[in-house]
Amino acid sequence: MLRFNRLPIAGLFFAFTLAHAEPWVDTSNIFLRANIQYLADLGIITTPTTSYPLMWHDITQDINKAYLSDLDEQAKEALIYVRHQLKLAKRNQKTFSFNIASKDKRFTSFGEDFRNRNNLQISSTFIGDIFAAKIATTYSSAPDDDKKVRFDDSYGAFYLGNWVFSAGLQNRWWGPGWDTSLSLTNNARPMPAIAVSRKSAIPVSLPFTNITIPWTVTTLLGKMDDDRVISNTLLWGFRLNFKPTKSLEIGISRLAQWAGDNRPKDFSTFLDILKGLDNCGGNGPTIEECAAGKEPGNQLAGYDIRWSSQLFNQPFALYFTSFAEDGDRKGGLSILGEERYQAGIETSIHALDYQWKIYLEGTDTYALCRDGNNGDGTSRIGNCYYEHHIYQTGMRYQSRTVSSLYDNDASSLVLGAISQSNKNTQYEYKMRWLQLNQDNQDKAPENPFIGNPLTPVAEDMVMFSAKVQHSYRNWRFTLGTDLSRSKFHEVTANKTTVNAFAKVEYNL
Repeated sequence: MLRFNRLPIAGLFFAFTLAHAEPWVDTSNIFLRANIQYLADLGIITTPTTSYPLMWHDITQDINKAYLSDLDEQAKEALIYVRHQLKLAKRNQKTFSFNIASKDKRFTSFGEDFRNRNNLQISSTFIGDIFAAKIATTYSSAPDDDKKVRFDDSYGAFYLGNWVFSAGLQNRWWGPGWDTSLSLTNNARPMPAIAVSRKSAIPVSLPFTNITIPWTVTTLLGKMDDDRVISNTLLWGFRLNFKPTKSLEIGISRLAQWAGDNRPKDFSTFLDILKGLDNCGGNGPTIEECAAGKEPGNQLAGYDIRWSSQLFNQPFALYFTSFAEDGDRKGGLSILGEERYQAGIETSIHALDYQWKIYLEGTDTYALCRDGNNGDGTSRIGNCYYEHHIYQTGMRYQSRTVSSLYDNDASSLVLGAISQSNKNTQYEYKMRWLQLNQDNQDKAPENPFIGNPLTPVAEDMVMFSAKVQHSYRNWRFTLGTDLSRSKFHEVTANKTTVNAFAKVEYNL
C-alpha cells in the first residue's frame, strides 16, 4: 500500500549544493510550451515533447547548441524565450502569489493553475547536484473539499544515473492536445504520487542502420485519497514517448485503478494489471470470478501521434489520439473497447506584431456502452467512459476527471491562439463549442461520488476565454475572463456565466 504524507519533503534538503535547474518544465506555462514545441518542430529541440512534466536536461543541451545567427526572427524569439525560462529554473526561488476570481474555474487547461477561486500561495524551490525540491503551501478561502491549506505542486526528486525518482503532488499532461487530452491532464488537483522518469532521451540505434530514436518513459503510482466509493484507490500510470523521425512523435499511455479498501492489492494483482488480464469474461477472470470480487482493476490505454511539416513554407502539425476503456468481453486479443478520439491541426502565423500558435482541436468522449439498454452499443446510452462498475467514482479525483476537461459523453471543438513572441506581455485566446453529457443521463444524480460532475443533464455551451500575462522585473500579472452561454436540454432558460480572474506573482 502506498503511504506518504501530503508534504513529501522536509527542511533537510537545504543542505544540498546548488548547481542545476529544476528537473522539469511543469504544466503552468502555456507560452513556454508553445515555444518549446516550435523549436522541436524546427529540429532544434530533439527530445519528445508531449509528456509533462517535461525534462529540462535535453532541452538545455539542445538550446545551448543553437546559434541565433543561424535562425530566422521567429525562431530567435522562441529560443530567447526558452533560454530565459531556463535561467529562471536554475535559481533557488521563493515565490509569493495570489489569485482572485468571481467563480471557481469550471475547466482547467494547460497553463492554468487554479481551480477554486481566491488562493494565496508561498513556494520555495531548492536545487542541487543530485537533488531538487519544491515546497508550495496554498491557502484557499473557498475549497471544495473543506481543506483550506494544501501542498499542491510540492515535490522532492533525486537523480540516479539517467533516472529521476520523485514523490509529491505534481500536475501532469500526457498527449499532444493543447486544450484537453484523453489521458492525464491537470484538470483535477494533483494527487500524492511516486514516480520514476527517464532524465535524458538518449536514443536507441537500430541495428545495421544510421537511424537513432530518442525515447522517454515515465511511470507513477498515485493514491486517490479523496472521498470516493472505494477509498484509497491506487492509480498506476505509464507513458512511453519516442521520435522515429524529427517530424514524428508517438506516445503510448496506460492508466489503471486498482487496490483500495477491501480490494485485492497483492503483487500478483498488479501483475495481472500489467498484463491486461482484468477483463471479465475475456482475457481476465471469468464472469463467476468477477462476481466474487476478483476483478483486478479498471484501466484505459491508447496511443497518440503528432506529425509536423511545412506547406508552401508554412509550418503546420497534425495530431491524433485514440484512448480506450478496458475490454469488451470478446476474448482473444480484444482487451480494449469503447475507443474515443481526439484530433487537431496547428500552425504558426505572424499577426499584430506577434507570432501566434493557432490550433483547431476536436475531442469526443461519447462512448456507446455495450452494457447499455440493448447490450450492443446501439442504445445511445453513455455513462461508461471514465467509469467502472466497481470503482464507481471513476477516473476522477476531487470531483474532477483526471483526464478530459469535459468528462464523458462530451464533444468539444476548440479554436485557440497562443502568443509566442519574446515580449513582456503574452496573450491566449480560446473559443470553445461544447456538448456536455450528450446522452442526457447521469449514473447517480443524487450521489456526489458517482457520475458526471459537470452536469447531470445535457448542456450545449459556447465559451470565449481570454488571458493576458505581463512580466515586469520580479513581478508577473495575469488577467483573464471566461464568458459562456449554455443551453440545457431539460430547462427552457439559457444561462450566461461570466468569470473574471486576476493573479499576481512576485519572485522574492
